[in-house]
Formats: sequence, structure tokens, C-alpha cells
Amino acid sequence: MTRTARREFSRNQREQIIERSKRDGVICCEKCGLVLAGKPFEIDHIIAEGLRPEADKKVKITIAEGQLLGNCCHRGEDGKTGKDQTTIAKAKRQYDKKHGATKPSSKLSAAPKQPKESRHPPLRPRALFREVTTP
Repeated sequence: MTRTARREFSRNQREQIIERSKRDGVICCEKCGLVLAGKPFEIDHIIAEGLRPEADKKVKITIAEGQLLGNCCHRGEDGKTGKDQTTIAKAKRQYDKKHGATKPSSKLSAAPKQPKESRHPPLRPRALFREVTTP
């Protein structure tokens, strides 16, 4: 699986997405409709770039592929980013399994090793302490 660079929206495209998200002149989250007056927001890909086929990534990105999301829908436990990461990881596991790039589930069994025979005769045992004789 070859990796290409993530396609980013140009400044002009980001401005168009922001204008598209306005309702009555106020920026709103395109997913849930929450008014984001002064609140932080992000422009994100509708379909995560990690899930797109390589052929799609060679085509120039359009504003139809992006959406404006507030922190209400983008970050956090239930946010889009967390779900995207889970889905991308699953897709990578499935791809690796299909193409045989997974680690084996168990170690390969091998015959037990036999101790090597030494070419030298064994050393004789040595005393650890010497007896000291006092005169």
C-alpha cells in the first residue's frame, strides 16, 4: 500500500466552504447545525483521506469533498476524527491480512537444540577457599 501526501484544501476552497456553511450570515457546523459564533471550527474531509483509493488521491480536491465542523462534531470521544482513526486502522488490518503482511499468530516451532559437545576436556573443580594455617 503506497502512501501519497494528504490533499489539503487551498485558501480559496476553505473560504468557499466557510461561506457555504453560513446560515443567516452566521457560521454553523455543517453536520449538526450548531451556531459557531466565535467558537473554533475545522474544515475536514467528508471521507477520510486514509480511506480513499489511491486513484482518487491523484485528482485535485474539490470543495464538495470538505465540510466545516465545530468541536461538537469533530473532536472528542464521539467525534469524526476518532471514528476515522478507528475505521482507517481496521481498513489497514484488513488490507494487510488480504495481502499476507500480518505477523504470524504464534512462533514457529523448531526442534529443541541439543547441547554442543566441547572439544576440550572439562576443567577440574577448584576450591573456593584456601585453608589458612596459623603457626
